[in-house]
Amino acid sequence: MKRIIVIIVLAVSFIGLEALAAKEWVDDLGERVEMEATPQRIVSLAPSNTELLFALGLGDRVVGVTDVCDFPAAVADIDQVAGYNSLNLEKIAAVTPDLVLAARGNDIEGIRSLRKLGLQVFSLDIQNLEQLLQAIERVGDLCGVQAQAVGLRGDLAARIAKVEKLLVGAKTRPRAMWGYWSEPVYTAGPGTMIDDVITKAGGNNVASQAEGAWPQVGMETILAWAPEVIITTYIPSGLDSLGAEIARLQKTDGWQKVPAVESGRIYYVEANWLLRPGPRLIDAFEAVAQKLHPQLFQGP
Repeated sequence: MKRIIVIIVLAVSFIGLEALAAKEWVDDLGERVEMEATPQRIVSLAPSNTELLFALGLGDRVVGVTDVCDFPAAVADIDQVAGYNSLNLEKIAAVTPDLVLAARGNDIEGIRSLRKLGLQVFSLDIQNLEQLLQAIERVGDLCGVQAQAVGLRGDLAARIAKVEKLLVGAKTRPRAMWGYWSEPVYTAGPGTMIDDVITKAGGNNVASQAEGAWPQVGMETILAWAPEVIITTYIPSGLDSLGAEIARLQKTDGWQKVPAVESGRIYYVEANWLLRPGPRLIDAFEAVAQKLHPQLFQGP
């Protein structure tokens, strides 16, 4: 009996020591992050991060967000401690986070300053759908909600697979471009998240042949690319004015010769879906696929 008791005590002691041992992760910037305990107070430095944390059921642990975090509605009750491109070190430190979840585009010097203050910072750099799915599991592991992460990833992956199955029936890959009809046009080039969404949604992103991730192009280039579909996330006068905008472009020199304008195939996709690398990026993927291949998405 005494031997059994000793074995049990040793086992419990081992488990306790294992729980106290720090676990290490490497973030998307190559920085090592050590956590001795599951984080309970999290600051999010990007709207996409905030949406991801809430989707994982971690909203009650979020103690600080940026001034552009606006989804879900509960975010309105959380302290704003930073802008997306500017960090307020005092405000961040004041909410005493044990984890700061950063993202590509955050002020890199500010991130370094947070680390110098002794704060644990984990940065995400999500550039495509697959990296989004991977990030879900990584954040879930980091925050101790592995089961929720596996479930969320599975749900989103199933939605992607459903669209991909429908796209098997696509006979063409329409030439597509994201942007707004300004001068010059600012669009999404090779290697960008938007490029990945358009490509996986069954389109041919015409800007993938441009130099640089976010090229600015003129009318001559757009006419040469001849996009058959234009996806926009910005309409100055509101979505209700899209029809009028298309009619105006059909009478505008240059634009009237663009195939997407001639056929009226200019579509709006919610900006916060397509421009944020969070769970709603799958909503954008589904929407873009439906715009590119409407015939495949008919029926119940």
